[in-house]
Amino acid sequence: MAQAGFATREQVDFVIVGSGAAGGIVARELSTAGFSVVVLEQGPYLQPGDFRHDEWSYTQNEELVWGSRKGHPQTFRRSENEKAQIVDGAPLGYAHNVGGSSVHFSGNFWRLHPIDFHEASVRGTIAGTNFTDWPISYEELEPYYTRVEWEIGVSGTTGPWDPPRSRDYP
Repeated sequence: MAQAGFATREQVDFVIVGSGAAGGIVARELSTAGFSVVVLEQGPYLQPGDFRHDEWSYTQNEELVWGSRKGHPQTFRRSENEKAQIVDGAPLGYAHNVGGSSVHFSGNFWRLHPIDFHEASVRGTIAGTNFTDWPISYEELEPYYTRVEWEIGVSGTTGPWDPPRSRDYP
């Protein structure tokens, strides 16, 4: 697939770094609302034929999480004053391709449960942590869960322990 051309001197409303689960959605929402959007990505656009049914290669050999083996090292530093160092076996295993890790993860889209949004109020806080309630409720988020499930085509049967939903899966 050919990449879309873009005049680099053209001013745009938004630049989004990474087209993963969050970046892709934000880019779509902004562009359909009429804003000009550019998405920057650091890897190739993979096609279905680029993937194999080889769980070991993907999970243990991190074949899609290219890291330093393919010229995209992960670096870490504790503060802005430190020089970033390349870390072998970096804990952030994300894919370097258009769509990021959302392209190859297992496809599970679990909803949080209503209790997850106000667990600190119900079960109590945890000393030494910033464990707190969310500023929104499950009921406020539920329509967005449903919208995403229908837009990306989540399938299956609602399970007995699934949180309440306003609409079954597509």
